[in-house]
Amino acid sequence: MMLSRRAALAILLAGTAACSSTPPKVYTLVTVPGASIGGRPVTASVALVDIPKYLDRPQIVRRSGAVQLGVDEFERWGEPLANMVQRVLADDLTARLPSGSVVTTSRTLSGDEALTVELALGRFDPDADGTVVLEAQWRLRRKSGGRAKTETARITRRPADDTAATEVRAMSDALGELADRIAQGMR
Repeated sequence: MMLSRRAALAILLAGTAACSSTPPKVYTLVTVPGASIGGRPVTASVALVDIPKYLDRPQIVRRSGAVQLGVDEFERWGEPLANMVQRVLADDLTARLPSGSVVTTSRTLSGDEALTVELALGRFDPDADGTVVLEAQWRLRRKSGGRAKTETARITRRPADDTAATEVRAMSDALGELADRIAQGMR
């Protein structure tokens, strides 16, 4: 009887060691090239990005049904999702605005920015079939005053397959399209 307990303990420890030796895969959103709009250079900042609380976690979240979310412990974001969206959106906007434009995040504000972009995401995750859905509302505030402009968008992207890497790439593409729309409103 004692040998079987030791054998069971050894099997349990070996199984635990095997699981803990699997390192998580870490992902990041990337800047997506876009067409530059014409006009004078713009200075802008991307204010803090608001994301749904269910996405505010290190793991990548996917929908596995109409009301069920899936979280894989071994597929993680390289930084908090809201910070990453803020940083990549600022880079995407810089790539789309006229040469000489400067877009910063709220962490690097100089106070001289002519425009501020406020972004609230209602959703930014893959559906059960893998289609990435980005639902966003943004507001452009001009330092010179005037009426703030608020717009919404629902952008979908279908990844080539159901791997996390292609889903994250599709998320980057959706964020790039959002940057296209925001940049058009900044003219």
